Amino acid sequence: MVRFYVWISLTIVFLFKAADSNLTPRVRLTEKEVNFRKWGLPGNTVRTELLQGPQGNSLYVGGHGKLLYIKLDTSILPEEVDFPKRGDKKSSVNPTASNNCDYDITTLHIANDSHLLVCGTNGYHPQCHFVNRKPFGSFGESIAAEGIAPFSVTERAPSVYVGNELYAAANSHANGNSLAIRRLGLRSIWPDTNKKEQRYVSMVLSGPREDPVQDRVYTFLVERNSDTRPEADIWTSWVTQVCAADVGGTKSILQKSWTSRLSARLSCGIPEKRMYFNRLVDVAVLKAERWNDSMVYALFNNSWGMSAVCVYTMGDIDRIFTTSKFRGYNDNLPSARPGVCVKESTKLPSEVLRLIKDHPEMESPVEPVRGGGPLMVSHRYYRHIRVDGVTGSDGRRHRVLFLSLESGGVHKVLDHDGEAFIIAELQPFPNKTRILNMLLQSSQRKLYVASSSEVVEVDLKSCQGYGDQCVACVQARDPYCSWDRTQCTSASRNGIQDVEQGNHAVCTNTDGVASPSRSKAQKIFRWSKHYLECPMFSSHAQYVWKHNGADKECVRTEGSCLLLIDSMTPEHDGSYECVSSEGGYSSTVVEYDLETESGAGGLVASPLASACLLLLLALLG
Repeated sequence: MVRFYVWISLTIVFLFKAADSNLTPRVRLTEKEVNFRKWGLPGNTVRTELLQGPQGNSLYVGGHGKLLYIKLDTSILPEEVDFPKRGDKKSSVNPTASNNCDYDITTLHIANDSHLLVCGTNGYHPQCHFVNRKPFGSFGESIAAEGIAPFSVTERAPSVYVGNELYAAANSHANGNSLAIRRLGLRSIWPDTNKKEQRYVSMVLSGPREDPVQDRVYTFLVERNSDTRPEADIWTSWVTQVCAADVGGTKSILQKSWTSRLSARLSCGIPEKRMYFNRLVDVAVLKAERWNDSMVYALFNNSWGMSAVCVYTMGDIDRIFTTSKFRGYNDNLPSARPGVCVKESTKLPSEVLRLIKDHPEMESPVEPVRGGGPLMVSHRYYRHIRVDGVTGSDGRRHRVLFLSLESGGVHKVLDHDGEAFIIAELQPFPNKTRILNMLLQSSQRKLYVASSSEVVEVDLKSCQGYGDQCVACVQARDPYCSWDRTQCTSASRNGIQDVEQGNHAVCTNTDGVASPSRSKAQKIFRWSKHYLECPMFSSHAQYVWKHNGADKECVRTEGSCLLLIDSMTPEHDGSYECVSSEGGYSSTVVEYDLETESGAGGLVASPLASACLLLLLALLG
């Protein structure tokens, strides 16, 4: 049986590796093609918190013992606030830790017009501070944060700040077995610890709704699976609701605990292929005008190292909580349905509270939109997800995802009516780097990517990297970009764009459809080994070499299409064109004219290229 499941697993991985070519980034863009601005981070940062400042032209960055305030539209150096170490006393929880006295920022919120709420590890004694925003830096009230902020930088503890109250999912003890969803404020809720092994991933407000009493906070988490069969994944993914109006139950049951806490499974997979994604990694929400149309993009992985994105709506999640049967409960429901938000939860009947306490799980799972399949499945391992709504030149609102790679790259992905298209792989770092966090500023069309040493601003409307022709700009299918009849630039109402198909036909002869290539003449010694190089800009295009009208084999390397000539003779003289074809449009990328001349033979290339060519020739036999 075990061998059977291993065989199935390997087969599925192989099939999706083959299908993964459909989700290959069309282009790769580095700092040569995209505008990147960078700010260095002080110290040894292993966790970075990012928060958008006022009017979208500033950024708060929390790290190792410091809070930075960056004014994005100026060249002024960031302002800094230092958070002192707790002291030199060793922690009883981890006495060998070298940084157990440090204050690493783990929670960062705008509390009100005048203050930020900043929480940090504080030497395994979490503490929150209210920090003045204007002027920046002075400390206000501080509060102990056990139960609402992490004890260490490695602990995920999502939170949201609603009104003057903080909702958080964290441990209340450093041993890590005291997780619960809590609310800190005038209406504090401090429920009993959940004994199940859980990892909280994200927390969002479901609202505002027409009736504020119906506003809810959704928390997304993974939980150790109670199914111990060998083929079962060790984790399952859930979404939990609590009502914002909930103030707890009666003195005899659920006092100071949630009376509205319900949980539902998140379904993500392809049942017909026996492929399931049960490990939730990250969540991003694209808000809509109506709360129930807001879309939840959830990033999952599985035990085979693959990733998937499944999309849900707030309305679908709400429907499960308000209509599904309660798991393990078969009697008639009380007249007041358990879990429905009410104005005075302390007056709920005892049978309602008991049902919530004993049977908090929904029987029906939350299924993804459009028939229940993932938006995309990839053999890559993604770590973070962000999502933006972009109005294109066509006046339509397009959805764009940003997925971080383990290498430090970011995939820019178009969600077009449930079909994923990877527009580009952005490379904000010159070397392999672990991305710690990402922040999307939709109003400014900027993405901020943080590593342990710097924060990089990616200008999403930097479009010149797609090329200097209308066709190249249109085929990018980037909602942020359009052709203005002179260059590829930020999308405007008058711009030329085709996000849906990338059809080159929208370009005209006056739009810079193509620029003639200039032939490069080369004289090559007889019997020399030679090669011609053609840069491959789009991975979706087909490249071929043509010699005097005949097709020649293209040897693909990283970013290039090579034509190898083992021994130059007069029959190799003539015109060579490298032609790319994509979406029904063909163009000549480079063109050479070769001529054989008498003389000593050799390899016409640089020493490094010569070595590479010799290796290729050896491999090709």
